[in-house]
Amino acid sequence: MKLSSMSGEVRAFTKEDIPQVANLHRRVFGTADHASRELTDSYQSYFTEIFLDEAWRDDDTRSLVYEEAGGKITGFFGAVARQMSFNGQVVRAKIGSQAIVDADSRGMAGLKLYSAFLDGPQDLFIGDEANSSVRPLWEGFGGTTSLLYSMYWLYPIRPCQFARFLLTKKKLLPAFLSRLSAPATWMLDGLAAPILKKLSGSSEGRLVGEDLTCEKLLRCIAECAGTRSLRPVYDQLSLARILHRAECLRRNGRLQKVLLKTEAQETAGWYLYYLNREGLSEVVQLYANPGFAHAVLDHLFQHAESQGATVLRGRLEPSLLHALSDRRCLFHFGPFWALIYSRRAELLHALDRGDALFSRLEGEWCLHFQ
Repeated sequence: MKLSSMSGEVRAFTKEDIPQVANLHRRVFGTADHASRELTDSYQSYFTEIFLDEAWRDDDTRSLVYEEAGGKITGFFGAVARQMSFNGQVVRAKIGSQAIVDADSRGMAGLKLYSAFLDGPQDLFIGDEANSSVRPLWEGFGGTTSLLYSMYWLYPIRPCQFARFLLTKKKLLPAFLSRLSAPATWMLDGLAAPILKKLSGSSEGRLVGEDLTCEKLLRCIAECAGTRSLRPVYDQLSLARILHRAECLRRNGRLQKVLLKTEAQETAGWYLYYLNREGLSEVVQLYANPGFAHAVLDHLFQHAESQGATVLRGRLEPSLLHALSDRRCLFHFGPFWALIYSRRAELLHALDRGDALFSRLEGEWCLHFQ
């Protein structure tokens, strides 16, 4: 793919582009003040594995760069293939990630990169971690913002600790005061725990948790996703690759994977989240079979509490909206927006009505740099 203009061209990303794209990524996202040898090696491995390895691509999926007339790369748009199906029919889906444009070239480079991607042969294109500044450009090209899959929930397990975390992060509380106040916030949270549990309506667990292996998750998705019109299609290799990538992303904590069953060994649901005792514990996939929504949430909350988590955050799974509300979770839109593009109205309608199994695990999460 190559789109030329007087000032530059859009073309496929190659291995030779990695040094320039890595430097662009470092400057735009502020990952470091300078390119150390360790950072350079990390970038080399990352861009090679995620955006050049055939395991993440198909014949129609290529990441793109915008190259100026003099050879300088001022834009990059990464993409990987995702196998999905709609009512049993194959859907060619792409997940976009790491859209970066040099600050001095955002007009032409951004327009041409987006135009080139959306002109592709895919049935569905999703970028589910876009910032608000991208939305007007995306919608100008005919894309839409899925508000349902842009909604997030919060469940403060230790609200005093969470308040300390927020104040420290926003630099409203000096670091030394944050450290001094830590014992007091832990004590207050301990005193408040019984009251909060009563207010949330959570009950003692009636489900049994066990380790969620790749084989078990593959079987669960195949069995449970059949109720959704639009859903991911995995085999052992593709799911193992995504889970391995998820486990390597340690900046948010250690990945917890739990399968839930009843005493009669009936599958009730499952969850995957990152345990972070000092900040947000991010939930990347959460599913409950009919009739088990409240029980699955209660098990997740109790598991996170027992591990020392401060607050859980996840993207809304539409079927759990009422249960999350019943448990007094807090809801908000953004800061990540799910941007959708498709020429097939039935795919857009499935996402609009929440008739899709599309978690953060299927989206951009596993495409993060670190």
